[in-house]
Amino acid sequence: MGGRISRRRALWLAGGALALPAVGCGVGLAVREDRPKEPEPLGPAQVTGVAHHSITQSFVHVIAHPDDNLYFMNPDLDHALASGAACVTVCLTDGESDGRNVLHTELGRVVRADRPAYTRARINGLTAALALLATGDENSPWDVSLVSYLDGRLVEQHTLRAAPQVQLILLALVEARSVSLPRAASLRGLWLGETEALETLPPVRSGLPAGAAYSREQLIATLHSVLDHYRPTVVRTLDPNPDHSPKPPKDPRSGHVYLDHQDHTYSAYFAQAALARHWAGDRARNATVEHYLGYVNAALPHNLDQAAVGRKVLALNSYGWADNRRCGDPAGCGDRKVGAGALRNGWAQSTRYRAPGSGAWLVPLPDGRLAAFGLLNGAAVQWTQSPRGWDGPRRLAGTGLEGQVQAFRQGDGLIRLLGVRTMLRYAADEHRREIVTAVQTGRDSFGPWESLGAPDGEDPVRSMEFGYPVGLALADGTVQVAARTWGGTVAVRTLSGAGETWTALTLPPHAGGGVQDGLGAVVDGYGNTHVFAPGPRTVVHWASDVPGGPLRPAPPTGLPVPGGPVTAELGEEGALRVRFREPKSARVLTAERAPASEAWRVVAESAPPGGFGRVAVADGAMAVRDDRGRTALRADGRDWQHDGPLLAHTPALAADRDGRLVAVAIGCDGHLYSARQPVPGAPFGAWSQAG
Repeated sequence: MGGRISRRRALWLAGGALALPAVGCGVGLAVREDRPKEPEPLGPAQVTGVAHHSITQSFVHVIAHPDDNLYFMNPDLDHALASGAACVTVCLTDGESDGRNVLHTELGRVVRADRPAYTRARINGLTAALALLATGDENSPWDVSLVSYLDGRLVEQHTLRAAPQVQLILLALVEARSVSLPRAASLRGLWLGETEALETLPPVRSGLPAGAAYSREQLIATLHSVLDHYRPTVVRTLDPNPDHSPKPPKDPRSGHVYLDHQDHTYSAYFAQAALARHWAGDRARNATVEHYLGYVNAALPHNLDQAAVGRKVLALNSYGWADNRRCGDPAGCGDRKVGAGALRNGWAQSTRYRAPGSGAWLVPLPDGRLAAFGLLNGAAVQWTQSPRGWDGPRRLAGTGLEGQVQAFRQGDGLIRLLGVRTMLRYAADEHRREIVTAVQTGRDSFGPWESLGAPDGEDPVRSMEFGYPVGLALADGTVQVAARTWGGTVAVRTLSGAGETWTALTLPPHAGGGVQDGLGAVVDGYGNTHVFAPGPRTVVHWASDVPGGPLRPAPPTGLPVPGGPVTAELGEEGALRVRFREPKSARVLTAERAPASEAWRVVAESAPPGGFGRVAVADGAMAVRDDRGRTALRADGRDWQHDGPLLAHTPALAADRDGRLVAVAIGCDGHLYSARQPVPGAPFGAWSQAG
């Protein structure tokens, strides 16, 4: 049950604000027969002064350490705070590290380790940064209470007094205290069953009981209860599928070394498990999920423009206590290890989704209507144009889908969907992902999802790293599917009947190393297949010599390093065309290669729309995420049109039966929104919600 912290402790925590009463919070959890019985939760939520869920949308960010959402989920975090909707951060561990709160330049200085105090300083830094983003005042006070989302387990809950829809929930579990070395007392150890329970380490002046611990079931059940309480329409986690290091491990017994913190990975697994239970119950609203890359950003081209980086640094400086402000807490007012060095490690200059986004999820039906496909609550859904606007979303069969979905018309006119499914398991040799596909069977119906396996075969560990598929319909009626492999090249599979296998393509030397996810693909006027990938030095290109033939490395493109996914299309007179973001500016670069030429050249550079991510295209028009987290549209050489809902995933474009371009986007409220040209060639009209 909930308890009450003393007035003195409340004043320490809230900067002079009296803490809210700590009362029980939770909702009933269904017990399924296929898993152990969960601990009994408390009854219906009765928390007072707590944001609960917003009417239209709410955001839940699940992080491992107190600075994770500031480094890896911003500027999306900033946009969520600005929306006025419920915006909740759930921090699983203290991030107590070595317990020494010293500047990076002072790491050699002898300082007494005090992990509870360092944790409190980090939490003070996080609340200051959140307050700064939400209100403009890093000193805006918070009210703090002890709350139970699961009987017998207390969490520290912070509520921003000036904006009570902004909250922080701290579970205070111990962290792994190592980026990659295995340790039983960690989120990793808890997930894999190497420890029965993971202890908490209460920060100083917390009121959380000493000696508490969470079993795996209790942690999942707590997150489940948090999700049921806030009913989020957007859930954000860290990366469940980090890239492995190409360098061999120093100790072969330790297995692969990954380019991210192990706590990031396993916090995402716990969030995925809780989401599956939340969606299986009756409290869930339509929600999207986004997973964010972590430490690997330091090795990738910086994809944010100067304004976005500056805004992130502003928050991180507040978190790092760079201004030496006085907050009244002797534990410290921020994380000195970050200090004023937010740019030092290369993380703040980028924000990337694990799923690079598909701009191909709006397709015409045989009768001329448009159909849009997306992912809500781990399942594919369909919206269809109607005289009233759009019908849907209608859920298609199948669960466990994640990241993104692609839709395209086959040669027979039927729509094929491509996606990725995760089989979430507690054993590393059973936890795996696979590429799946479903084909239209009727006017508005689809067959079951069928597995296409993984590009690297049956190895479950390697399956965790493959990229998101792109598909192409060939003139002979077959379908080709391409995806990034564990080893950093691309594999292709042709769907033509029995005996299909994945074939890994040769990575050309001029690529400069393994490619990143975010493939583009197109069939040219001669029926040949072209696949493009963002490489560390340039855009990498593979092509077939004959329709349906094997793909081989094409001559070097010589194009600039892309800042993200590459989108391919056919340009005028059959020219190959690719579009991608320029690093550090977010501008869209357009490059073309004429049919009779092997030379690529950049033919257009857009005005910077801000934002990051894939460029969606149709008939020469573009749609992107902009600097406000909304959609920027550009057609016929006009200026960008910035509008639309706060965006989830990637927008899409297609021409309707009258030749008018239609843009669609899934909002952070789980609804579909659309905008169209009143006549072909005109600017886009206003955005409207489907339904």
